[in-house]
Amino acid sequence: MDARELAEKFQAKMGAAASERNRQSGLASEFIDKRSADVEYCKTAMENNVLPFLAELQECLGPDQFAYSHQIDMQDHRAVGVSFIIGDGGTTSISTALGNVVVTRTGDGGTAKGVAYVYRPDAEPFMSNSGDLTRDKIAKLIEMVIDNT
Repeated sequence: MDARELAEKFQAKMGAAASERNRQSGLASEFIDKRSADVEYCKTAMENNVLPFLAELQECLGPDQFAYSHQIDMQDHRAVGVSFIIGDGGTTSISTALGNVVVTRTGDGGTAKGVAYVYRPDAEPFMSNSGDLTRDKIAKLIEMVIDNT
């Protein structure tokens, strides 16, 4: 190859890299918009579905048998997670991070500190994304906690 051919090869490669960078930037901005929408949907679902259902359950069971607290976003002071305890059982937490839902349970296992357990998103109660924060799915989760208490 002579100098001109090498320069053309290099410029072609640089052009392809710039094109790929632009494509990736477009995907990133689309992802940011989707993630922001999911985060907002999670906060709304917490306010409209999860917290009212837990308040209703606390009213039915009484504060001695059911307690819950929620975690808030430091920026807008809206709920982004919740933890609850039924009877003398362990703590169950529902956390939302960037539009994803993570359900964990701690304090079980017969040890002083208990064993932490993360519910798989592809197993009951099937909670993994913003659309899963419904009264039905929260009720299913609580039913599972009661069955294991």
